[in-house]
Amino acid sequence: MRINACRLLVLAALFGTIGGAYAQQDPMTFMTTFRAEGSSSRTAQIIAPKLAEYFGRSIGLSFGKGSHGALGIPGDGSTIFISTVGAMALLPSVIDDYDLDPLTDLRPVSLLTETPDVLIVHSSLGINTIDELVAHAQQNPGALTYSYIAPRSIHRVEFSALFAELGIEATPDVSFTGSVAAMEAIGNGDIDLVITTSPYVAPLVDSGAAVALAVAHHERIPLLPGVPTMQEIGVASIPRGSWAGLFVPAGTSDEDVQKAFEAVEYAMSDPDAVRRISELGMVVSLSESPAAFAEFITAEGQRLKSAVERYEIDIE
Repeated sequence: MRINACRLLVLAALFGTIGGAYAQQDPMTFMTTFRAEGSSSRTAQIIAPKLAEYFGRSIGLSFGKGSHGALGIPGDGSTIFISTVGAMALLPSVIDDYDLDPLTDLRPVSLLTETPDVLIVHSSLGINTIDELVAHAQQNPGALTYSYIAPRSIHRVEFSALFAELGIEATPDVSFTGSVAAMEAIGNGDIDLVITTSPYVAPLVDSGAAVALAVAHHERIPLLPGVPTMQEIGVASIPRGSWAGLFVPAGTSDEDVQKAFEAVEYAMSDPDAVRRISELGMVVSLSESPAAFAEFITAEGQRLKSAVERYEIDIE
């Protein structure tokens, strides 16, 4: 699904003048699930100008609308919506009465980015490797504290898998909600461990306040080339971390879904956009088609449901 360099060049040439070919129309709205500082929202900010160029319409960003933000919105081609693995794959698969089905209440357009999730530890503990973390935990059972960001987050699943597979006993601290608060807490030494997306983690690692120990992604990432993947350290159930994808409201026509898909391809053909996304530690990874994205969401839901059942996590 990762878009390659040749495809980028072809798309750039193909769509080089398309923005000027569209007459100016009413503005569009680009909704995000999370606040402006969130990883998916930062992707939205990066690609919005190129999407506007493709559509020939101005695009206004509307941040923090939640997982249900696009429900009930007219499918008239004026609204696009970015959301993530937790809201679109995890929760619909493990909560029986969850009132959102991303395949029927929305229309999937394309995967946009895969965002590695990174396990970090506060540097004051002197832990620099997974083996040192396991040894510390065995010598001090339950002493390590950790934040999984939110009770229904993908990071809770990741911590449960990590601890179960490596035999680590630690104590959750639920007083911090959200990645911003968790980053501040671990930066201050108020908690020991956090897993969250790479854009949040990078500044703390760069400053020396935290040490990266493992990455939830299918391969090591350029941002942290010396840090092993979850699979490398023995956590095979976590082959990838977070991801973000584009959706449109239910009722959107097939023609407008396809137009949105082509707009995404156009936006991601811009080398500057790809560079800026990569610098945040994310990876541009487009679906082959809207149908392929729908299949990906289904597979991710099944994977995460299996993990929740295996590690006996109460997501409710």
